Amino acid sequence: MGHQHGFSLLELLCVLAILSILAYVGSAQFLTVSQNTQDKNALKTEMKRLSDALIQARQLAVVSGQTSFLCGGEHCDGHWSSGFTLYQAVPFGGLDKVYRHIVFDDLLNVSWRGFPSQKKQIEFHSNGLSGYQNGTFEFCLGAWQTDLVLNQSGRFYTSDPKAKSAEACL
Repeated sequence: MGHQHGFSLLELLCVLAILSILAYVGSAQFLTVSQNTQDKNALKTEMKRLSDALIQARQLAVVSGQTSFLCGGEHCDGHWSSGFTLYQAVPFGGLDKVYRHIVFDDLLNVSWRGFPSQKKQIEFHSNGLSGYQNGTFEFCLGAWQTDLVLNQSGRFYTSDPKAKSAEACL
């Protein structure tokens, strides 16, 4: 009868310990990549929401013949990180007509840099122009940043998410 060979308990424990360490290191890397992907996708989504609102505000002003406004913050206080509201002022003392109110994620940082500085709202006139309001909305989340650049004619372009620079989102 042949002699049976097997593994000792010590050998099995050593292999399990090595596999556990490899799994831990691998999962940490996987979680980092996963969080970066989620942050990048969230930036794209929120920037798309703002760009859609800019397009809607411009079209609304042209179609209605009245100035439309896109203001930052829940109460139009200029804190763009908390969200924005799209509205038109009703002439002769009526209540403002709100078309869209968006609240951003708490971790998202959105800032306006441009002319004029500390801009609380963007105005679109009936001719579709934004009245010499030009600048950049800077979006930051986690290790990523992206920009939406608005020019004086009320048109804009966006940048792809990139690694956050040292001077970003101050």
